[in-house]
Amino acid sequence: MIRKFVNQLFTSPPSEDRKVILQQQKVFLYEPNEQAIKRVMESEVIEGRAPGYVYFVQEYMNGTFKIGKTKNIDKRMNIFSVKLPFENKLIHLIKTGDRHRTEQAFHNHFSAKRLGGEWFSLSKEDIDWLKNGFYSNVISQSIHQGNPSASSSESIDHSEQILLTKKQLDYAKTMLSKLENDYTLVKDYSSLTTADLNRLSAYFTYKNKGALVNLVKQGVLKPK
Repeated sequence: MIRKFVNQLFTSPPSEDRKVILQQQKVFLYEPNEQAIKRVMESEVIEGRAPGYVYFVQEYMNGTFKIGKTKNIDKRMNIFSVKLPFENKLIHLIKTGDRHRTEQAFHNHFSAKRLGGEWFSLSKEDIDWLKNGFYSNVISQSIHQGNPSASSSESIDHSEQILLTKKQLDYAKTMLSKLENDYTLVKDYSSLTTADLNRLSAYFTYKNKGALVNLVKQGVLKPK
């Protein structure tokens, strides 16, 4: 079913980002990365209080983005194809353990660029950042921990060097155990930070090899 949906969704041939000039402003129209979205859809469910997806859909009239949430992405996209009166495409997809908190976290992050409701004017730099997967701690925790307290999330939003909580450390240990064949942990578990956790999460969620390179550069891991 997933394969059939993906094949239907990506009907246009892949190409580089297309640029058009609209009202003297540069608008980037993105083509979906079929393989990347398929990997997200076929990956394991992230446990939490409200598992699902946060999606980034671009409409091709003005290039704006809808940041929304759904439990079932194929049904949501089918609804879009019927209700929206203009061409639109799924540009980025994130699987999360709490779709409500993750959607809100992204809305807050891009609040200065909100046009109304769930629609945002995102730049090429915003989309590049989004696809790199190096999110704030509030966003990362909403994806992987389901229901952190509001106070703790706010307190570490802008700090990358705070030590991990017990729950975070347990999650980090689980990911590190999967790297034991290729890497050695250089730091003590007790000295791991939220920055380290974010990089581990970026690697296992998005297969971002750059995250492992950064962990090595930061003296967290050492190749065997």
